[in-house]
Amino acid sequence: MSMCKDKPIIKCATLDDYEKCLPRLRMLYKGDVGPNLRRVLRHFIKDGDGCILMAERDGRVLGVLVGSYHLDIDWEGRIGKIDALYVEKDCRRKGLGRELVKFFLSKARRSNCLAVVSRVNHKNERAYRFHKAIGFTVTGTDEYILEL
Repeated sequence: MSMCKDKPIIKCATLDDYEKCLPRLRMLYKGDVGPNLRRVLRHFIKDGDGCILMAERDGRVLGVLVGSYHLDIDWEGRIGKIDALYVEKDCRRKGLGRELVKFFLSKARRSNCLAVVSRVNHKNERAYRFHKAIGFTVTGTDEYILEL
């Protein structure tokens, strides 16, 4: 039986969930998880700058969403951002990613966010369709980055 047939529990991960989430975070970040991640996540969660959501079934983490909150001058208030979303391959296209996003949207509303942003690679057609189906719109803006 697939681990995805029964509805998983979606919750905000705590630092106690770190070891369970770590393999999914490694998949999400293509193995590029540094030694300071635990310390960074401790502050991230404690300070209320965001959350890590996890979908779990029978002790197995099937998906994670990393979301953050920050002030946005254009919106004249707080916005949420989906920084990363990962769902196990055998659980994709079964609604789990949508449930993780909906959970985050609910948290963002309760955190007085005015909008939620999700950055997607232009070439990722599946992610584009996924976001559009949930109600996201393409903004047409470009993001620039300068590594420090």
